[in-house]
Amino acid sequence: IKSVRAIVALNLHNYASGRNPWGNLKPEYLEKKGFVEAQSDDGLLEIFGLKQGWHASLVMVELISAKHIAQAAAIRLEIKGGQWRDAYMQMDGEPWKQPLSTEYSTFVDIKRVPYPSMIISGADR
Repeated sequence: IKSVRAIVALNLHNYASGRNPWGNLKPEYLEKKGFVEAQSDDGLLEIFGLKQGWHASLVMVELISAKHIAQAAAIRLEIKGGQWRDAYMQMDGEPWKQPLSTEYSTFVDIKRVPYPSMIISGADR
């Protein structure tokens, strides 16, 4: 995955106002990769990659697909600084600049946290 420059983890099957970044996946592809069809309540994160700015633009207009990397309940990113001093990140639309070290790795853990449904039943209280 050397060509990937941005990693996106979703808990939904769509991205950026309803776009499907990996296109319409065929059952054969899902089976070959060991994936299941994305659902908002399946407990899995959809992880995909974008190569460059132009790649993201073409994915957003649905001319090409993003690189479907994995499905997982949690992921851990290890970022090695090297010559880079910062990694630009975003979570739920909130951007931040993550400082990097040239001496040690920075780890970012992402996991789906279950929360109780806010739907109220029709029973009287």
